[in-house]
Amino acid sequence: MSAKKETFAGLDRSVDEFRRWVLSDWKSPTTRALLAEFFVRCITSTDSESAEDWNYVDIEWADGTTLEVKCSAYLQPKREGKLVQTPPRFDIGKKIWAWSNRKGDWLPEPDEPRRWADIYVLCLEKETDPDSYNPLDLSQWEAFVIPTSRLDENFPDQKTVSVKRLLQEGFQPVGFDRLGPEIERIRQTVTANTAKN
Repeated sequence: MSAKKETFAGLDRSVDEFRRWVLSDWKSPTTRALLAEFFVRCITSTDSESAEDWNYVDIEWADGTTLEVKCSAYLQPKREGKLVQTPPRFDIGKKIWAWSNRKGDWLPEPDEPRRWADIYVLCLEKETDPDSYNPLDLSQWEAFVIPTSRLDENFPDQKTVSVKRLLQEGFQPVGFDRLGPEIERIRQTVTANTAKN
């Protein structure tokens, strides 16, 4: 028995056709960011949860530990489908407001802007050859897994950070084949530090 196709009322197209249209350009920064979050969710076994727009973090585990996924790349699309190389940067800016989908409400406003997640996973599509660029190939990705306390210590008021600066500060990326254990290692460290305080 085949699964029933989702369709629109009043439009002769399937929902799958809409999904293909929305995600037709794997090279766009928006789609690449969604891919990065999906990859991290698969690696952390949280991909059974639906994508949540507006939530203050990307992943929230049952124990309360939270994770934010950010994405960048060396190659950026320009006009006529060309890719150009640029220095990758990650958004690590602090925010005042934070909406929690689980609570269905805004979280209490802090005295000053903050980074809300406990862990940041900064995903980098590292390919520099436009002819080889393929964001669907996980071997082209690596990630920096950083406790937020270290971001606050090293980059207290920065809104963005470059790969070059991360490396200068001693942060090292891991390939996606080692990302799951690295996230879990950092998560255990964060949990232990929270228990001490």
